[in-house]
Parts: sequence; structure tokens; C-alpha cells
Amino acid sequence: MEAYPEYIDIRKIGINRTGLTTDEKCRYSLTIDFENENKPILVVIMMNPSHANEVSSDKTVNIVIDYAHNYFDKLFVFNVLPIVAPSNDKFANIENLDFHCKKNIETLITELGYLIEKEKEIKIKVILATGSPKDTKIKEVFDRELQSVYKILYNNLESINIESVSYKGSKLKNKKYTYHPSRKENDTFLPDVNLTIIKDPTGKYLLKI
Repeated sequence: MEAYPEYIDIRKIGINRTGLTTDEKCRYSLTIDFENENKPILVVIMMNPSHANEVSSDKTVNIVIDYAHNYFDKLFVFNVLPIVAPSNDKFANIENLDFHCKKNIETLITELGYLIEKEKEIKIKVILATGSPKDTKIKEVFDRELQSVYKILYNNLESINIESVSYKGSKLKNKKYTYHPSRKENDTFLPDVNLTIIKDPTGKYLLKI
């Protein structure tokens, strides 16, 4: 765990998670208010939550905050999977996994829909920064849920701009996934790839540069 930057008012951090304590298995969304009125809203979608909550942050969230805090009013963090810091041996044993994945997608639909309705005059900036898991069992569920995320974005293309971050000259990981913020290491996290989402003849959603 890491401290939030000193300019973040932790009293204004919002979190949607399982249960009422910080020691929980699932986080569906994280909201950070920068108090920059009249500036746009940023939505970042990553792989899965780490440890950021109302009290403490984590390295990846702080990387995104460092990029966003001067240019946006609020930051909304969503994830393809809601499971907090899954390890290979625990992921398959999480109780009610399908339920939590379904609630995660419902949260994205509801909260993104609210933001789009609220910000009618301005397209919302969405940064895809999902990476992809190496473990086969995790990846199977991840790819399934990623399709659900892409479908939501596809259905809202008129209201959002989608960007991602390249890595060592490559714009997509394995030509199909966006890079996770942690892959930038000590480099500045700056979106430099414009994306859209298409639907192929089989009904599968794909990233297109």
C-alpha cells in the first residue's frame, strides 16, 4: 500500500466494493475528486484492483493520479475484473465469482451512463489500460469480461474518446490488448494511442487503431 499524494482529499474518495470494511475481495469502482471545476472527467479501465481504498492508494493508481490531477475534475477507475489483487491459486476459488463479475459490469454500465448523461456537452475521455493476465484460468475469465467491457464502450462511442498508452514502440500488447500503467515503469504515463472498437461478423468486439 502507498499513501495518496498530499493534494488528494481522501474525504472525497468514493468506492464501490463488497462489504463495509477496507479488507474486502472485490472493488467495482473508485472515484477521486481533484476539485478542478469546469474540467473534464477521466475514466480509466484497468485489469483488476490492487489495494487503493478510502485510506491508502497503490502504485498503479498513483501513476494515473499523477497524470490526471492537473487536467481533470474527477477520475473514475474501473477494472475488467473486480477481484482485489488475485493470485493464481486463489482466483479460481473465489466464492460467487460470476456474481461479482456481473455486478462489476453492471456498475460500469450504470456509472458510465450517469457520467455521459451528466457531461452531455463534452466527450468523456476513456483510457484503456488493461494489460492481460498470463495465467490460463484467469485469462479465460478476463477475456470474457473484457468483451463485456468493449461492448459497453462500443455502445457509447458517440459520447467517449478512447485512448491507450504504447510501450517500447508497440501500440497494442500481442496486437490485441492495451498496456497496463505499470508497464511504463518510471516513464511518464501519457496516452498516445487513439482507439476505437469495432464489431466483427462473428459478434466479437475488437480494438482498432
